[in-house]
Amino acid sequence: MATVELDVDRVLQLILPHIRRHVSAPPSIFEAGSYQRPFKLAVTGLQGSGKSTWSAAIVNAINKTGLTAKTLSLDDLYLPHDGLVAVRESNPGNKLVRTRGQPGTHDLELAKWFFEQFDQPTKGERLFPVFDKSKFGGEGDRLPESEWHRSVPGEVVDVLVFEGWCVGFQALSESALKAAWEESRSAIAASTDDIDLKLPIRTVSNHEFEHLAFINERLGEYNDMFMGPQHWDYLVHLDTDNLRNVYAWRLEQEAWLWKLKGTGMADEAVIEFIKGYMPAYELYLEPLRKGFFQTSASNRKNYQLSMKLDSARKIIEVREF
Repeated sequence: MATVELDVDRVLQLILPHIRRHVSAPPSIFEAGSYQRPFKLAVTGLQGSGKSTWSAAIVNAINKTGLTAKTLSLDDLYLPHDGLVAVRESNPGNKLVRTRGQPGTHDLELAKWFFEQFDQPTKGERLFPVFDKSKFGGEGDRLPESEWHRSVPGEVVDVLVFEGWCVGFQALSESALKAAWEESRSAIAASTDDIDLKLPIRTVSNHEFEHLAFINERLGEYNDMFMGPQHWDYLVHLDTDNLRNVYAWRLEQEAWLWKLKGTGMADEAVIEFIKGYMPAYELYLEPLRKGFFQTSASNRKNYQLSMKLDSARKIIEVREF
C-alpha cells in the first residue's frame, strides 16, 4: 500500500490544480445560481489493475488537503438481482449478459437519481447505493436503502469520484461496430498464435453481431445519461503495456481471495470471466487511449491522465492530455 500512496501523491499533484480551480471559480461559470457542483473525477481501468484501490487512495488524499471527496463505483449501480435475472432471461443467447458487468446490467434510473443529488445544494444527506456481490451465490443483489452509505447532512462535496471498468468507453456507430466485428473475424481466421487460444485478447468474433450491438446500444445510453465526456471534468485511466496482464492480475487477485477466505473461482473460471470483458477492450480501448474528451462538445477544459502499468502494476508512463 505504501507504493500506491506514493504514486497517488505523485498523481494528485497533477489533478489538484484542476480541482482547486474548479472549487474556487465563481459558480456561474459552471452552473446557474450560487451552487458550485462537485468537481467530477472519473477513474477507469482494466480488470485487476487496481482502480478501486486507486479511487479510494485518491479520495483519502484529497480529503487530507481540506477538501471533501466522495466516491461511488459503477458496480453499486447494478440492477437488483431480479433485474439481472430478467436481463439474462430476455437475452438467452447473449453470453455477454449471463452475469452482471456489461452495459445493460445497470440501473439507469438509479444512476440518474444518484447524480442528480449533486446538481443542487441540500440540507439533508446524500445517499450512496451499495451492491453486495456475495448475495445469491455470487450473483449479487442491491442492499436495502437502510444499508446504503450516507453523507453528513448538509455536507459540501467538493469532489465526486466515480470508478468503473467501462467508464470512458464510448459507443461506436453501427457501421464502425460492424467493421470491427468483421475485422476481428478475419484476424482470428488468419491467426497462428497459440496463446490467443489460451489467453485470448481478440474475442469480438466469438459473439454474434446482434449481441455486441445490444451492449453497444446500452453503452450509448450510459454515455448520454451519466458516463459520456460531457458529464466529467477529469478522467484517470489505468492502462497496460500488454493486455494479457489482465489475466495474470485477476488470477493473482483470486489466489489472494483463496488465501484470505478459503473460497473463490478456479483458474479456468477466472479466465472465462475475463474473456467476457475482452470484447469491450477490443472495441473501445483504443479510442479511450486517443482521448476521452476529444469528442466532447463542452467548452470547459477537460483533462485525461493515462497511466501505463507493467505486469507488476508499476507505473511506466504517465501522460496528461
